[in-house]
Amino acid sequence: MPKAEIYTWDGMPARILRRRPPGGVKPRKKKPRKKISDKGITRLTKKQRKALTNYMEQGFKGQKKALEAAGYSGLNPGRDMKRLMARKPIIVELEKKGVNDEKIATVMAEGLDAMNAMKPEMPDHHARIKFVSEANRVLDNYPATKFQHEERIITINLTKDDIEALQKFYELTRNDAPD
Repeated sequence: MPKAEIYTWDGMPARILRRRPPGGVKPRKKKPRKKISDKGITRLTKKQRKALTNYMEQGFKGQKKALEAAGYSGLNPGRDMKRLMARKPIIVELEKKGVNDEKIATVMAEGLDAMNAMKPEMPDHHARIKFVSEANRVLDNYPATKFQHEERIITINLTKDDIEALQKFYELTRNDAPD
């Protein structure tokens, strides 16, 4: 039978049992799990490998299509692809394939001058806006927090009787104030 100790808690006696595992063995601590980013590329599942392969073959465009072709639901492609791309071995593989900061910057700069594919003489404003927003995000041009300003206005309509009562109140408070 486990030992019981009696304590008082807010003036009330309380019986507290201390239980230990049978045989006095302490429970084992769980091994810390490896971070997703530290797992090797060989530890990827077939589904994850297929999604990354599809994404690379599409020129790093169309996350949703790449994930759906691999068998993902595609409900949140940004989150799923971000988790897959956060792996350190993946970054190493991308660098081996020639993806580096200079190449990304060149593509972004060229994207700012994108022209419409159907009408080559017209600029592609939709693509340009995406490149501008991504460049601003990379350059950290967005404010840390949004400033919100709220103005509240109260309108009080006083009648002649209300004004007279207010003047009497002021006179009474002035006369009652100690010197």
